[in-house]
Amino acid sequence: MDYNIKYELLNYDKLMKRLNDILNNKKNIFQVIKHKPIGFSSCNFPIDHYSIGHGKKHIIYFAGCHGNEIIGVDFVTQLMNNLALGKGNFQNFPDNIYTVDFIPLLNPEGFYITTYALSSVTSNLNDQKLEEFCERYFLAYKKDDQVIKNINNLIKDVCKKMNIINISDEVINKFWLYYHDYEIITKYNLLNFFKLYIIDNENINKIIDELMTLYFNNDRINIIKEHQNIFNNISLDVIPNIDNNHQILKNKLKVMYQNNLFPISTLANFYANSNGVNLNDNNPYYYDYFKKRLIREKEIYAKGRENNILISLPSPIGMPNYDMNKPFKYENENKALLNFFQNYQNSDEYFMSFNCHSTGGLLYAKPIYNDSMFKSKIATEYINKINEVYKNMLNQDITYEIMPKGKMITGIGDLLREKYRNAYLLELSKMGGNPIGPYGDRKNNYEVTIIANMEALSNILRFF
Repeated sequence: MDYNIKYELLNYDKLMKRLNDILNNKKNIFQVIKHKPIGFSSCNFPIDHYSIGHGKKHIIYFAGCHGNEIIGVDFVTQLMNNLALGKGNFQNFPDNIYTVDFIPLLNPEGFYITTYALSSVTSNLNDQKLEEFCERYFLAYKKDDQVIKNINNLIKDVCKKMNIINISDEVINKFWLYYHDYEIITKYNLLNFFKLYIIDNENINKIIDELMTLYFNNDRINIIKEHQNIFNNISLDVIPNIDNNHQILKNKLKVMYQNNLFPISTLANFYANSNGVNLNDNNPYYYDYFKKRLIREKEIYAKGRENNILISLPSPIGMPNYDMNKPFKYENENKALLNFFQNYQNSDEYFMSFNCHSTGGLLYAKPIYNDSMFKSKIATEYINKINEVYKNMLNQDITYEIMPKGKMITGIGDLLREKYRNAYLLELSKMGGNPIGPYGDRKNNYEVTIIANMEALSNILRFF
């Protein structure tokens, strides 16, 4: 498989250079066209749009909804480069039938914040050292995740043993509201919490002792966020004063971080845009759900490994709306994306789209409407090809999965899947740990992820 894959951790400068190189490469077999931006962020960064091919069937790839999902932006630009060069199976790309549209970066603000912060730590690392650093981060991220999962499971087990399992999620939320900023949790923290929250039970001491031994084999649990602490020495100075757009961005961050509400390390793992809005959550359905939850809970923290970060105000992870006390509105980035798709709503030119996210190794595919047979066939062909490449490259049965549509619309990806046929949400990497975990194993994760998804597209082009 003759593909041109470049292993690098993108940032503002590297992304601009990569896009410029792709656009002006004299070796391109297929012309790359740069269109006017589909829109601009609140800091006036353009949301760029490119295309290859001139056929009537449009295939749309876009990435970077979450600023910290670097590998999505990386993949879309690697795909764009290899398609333009006619690499691998793209040498026979039927450009008279298809047009592939690329929106490499939907959330430039979040992406630039994350990658400027990362570059301040990684800029002097060679490829080997970078891979080692990313693996170290991945392991810390995974450990932090597991600790929180174990505590949550312990609490669920306590609830089960006390016959109150119907409110176990409520108990978990209440527990982390009490202890989100702790570094150590002991069995006495747990014991006191349950005695305060639930009518005392003479067996509670024994129950907690047994479960602490089962889940931790210890009476002290370190819940320090090691994946965050890796970036504790960064500051807002990582944002350069390149132009007015960058200055606006930096000033917005100063407001967000001015009261030390968030660890400064979150600059290196910034989901939202500079308004503190999570673009995936920025839709009217999730806004209504979140508003009801906010009325009940007053303060809401993120879940899992990042449960020390408030999300009930503008934050690095973000809210569904710029102000939860005001009517819902789409952010500039989502307005631009939805307007772009609107052009295809009643058109035979739209064929399919891929909303590229970072980790999970999943393809969200099931539709709401009645073309499920056709859609399932495309999804099956896409996934089968990915799994074939993994098998050939790694000699392992590492499989992607096709995920069904959930019961409610929670994200922009769901919104698009409700309106448009063959609108997929693609979670690229089997190796988790945003933003840099997917780069922690170059051969067995990063390269196979990029190549397998390129092969999957070329397979679809041949079949349909």
